[in-house]
Amino acid sequence: MYGSLRREQPNHGLLSHARFLGEARTVPSYDLTKVDGFLALIPGERGIGGELYEVDHALLVQLDEFEGAAYVREAIELSDGQQPFAYVLSAPIA
Repeated sequence: MYGSLRREQPNHGLLSHARFLGEARTVPSYDLTKVDGFLALIPGERGIGGELYEVDHALLVQLDEFEGAAYVREAIELSDGQQPFAYVLSAPIA
């Protein structure tokens, strides 16, 4: 997680039962932009820091609903070679 779901951020409560796996960083293929005051992951040329969590199917469904249609869940690449899922902005902003 890279935004409001991280520890000590306003929406972290959604992850209260998820297992924290540690800090993570993407390969330099992403960037962040703000959408309605929240950070959104987009393609770019930077490495983005965040947190990695293990979530079950039920929580994944909740997170999909929370993120909504503006985001798509897709595999991203971390600097250590892992390929977890993250929520990426689904359409370019105008």
